[in-house]
Amino acid sequence: MLNTDISLQDVAQMLNVHYMTVYRYVRQGLLPARKVGRTWFVSVADLEAFKRAKSAPTEEPTTSRVRAPWAERLESRLMEGDERGALDVMDAVLRGGNDLFYLYLEVLSPALVSIGAQWERGEIGIYVEHRATTVAMRLMSQVGSRFSRRGVSRGTVVMGAPTGEEHAMVVSMIADLVRSEGWLVHDLGGNMPAHSFAEAVQVCNDVVAVCVGVTMTTSVTAARESVTEIRKVLEPSVPIFVGGAGIRNEETVQLVGADQWSKNARHLVQSLNLLAHRR
Repeated sequence: MLNTDISLQDVAQMLNVHYMTVYRYVRQGLLPARKVGRTWFVSVADLEAFKRAKSAPTEEPTTSRVRAPWAERLESRLMEGDERGALDVMDAVLRGGNDLFYLYLEVLSPALVSIGAQWERGEIGIYVEHRATTVAMRLMSQVGSRFSRRGVSRGTVVMGAPTGEEHAMVVSMIADLVRSEGWLVHDLGGNMPAHSFAEAVQVCNDVVAVCVGVTMTTSVTAARESVTEIRKVLEPSVPIFVGGAGIRNEETVQLVGADQWSKNARHLVQSLNLLAHRR
């Protein structure tokens, strides 16, 4: 620990607020801090920056609502493995009037991408990246369920990623967003063998669409195998969507054998909702 680090008790005295107020600042990512043993410490530089930010005059936005740096705040909590603090940040995002799409696509996803990039550059250990991902998945199970619509569903959507695709979290994230629009989603996760993918589709009722996620170009062949097997058990009128970073153009979509290319999560949801309207 550096001699420029200050305990939360000292920070509370310097800011003339209660200790729990400072603790809440840390938990919500407003004030950067690190934990040593059971005690939190704040650097002098971060405290000064925090004080300047709080004393700065607030200008009324003229064209759009000012966005807080939620992704950076969430990233700091995930990096620390601070599950409670990360949940506090996510709750703060939602209390600010943002929806699940904003939370997942503009806050959670950028935070995880940044952490992954730091690991690739050798700046953090792999345990930090794995811990952050695990915490994020645990929180998604809590937050995402709040947005599942009750009542009659629009139909069933089966989602998954083919053999070799380990990015199950991406599939789960999109599955939550689709559920929030009133769909019943069967999330098969990643690394799903082609025959098992097809079997899952076959046993589901009222399947309106199948979505195959491909995050790596090396998974295109496996995706094609999955689509081929799914075609054998799927009604001809039911479309197969394909999307992800591994799908870069229409030629790849045709190579995989899918019907439609979903370029991002919002586009997929719009396409599915259009299907419901046609029904």
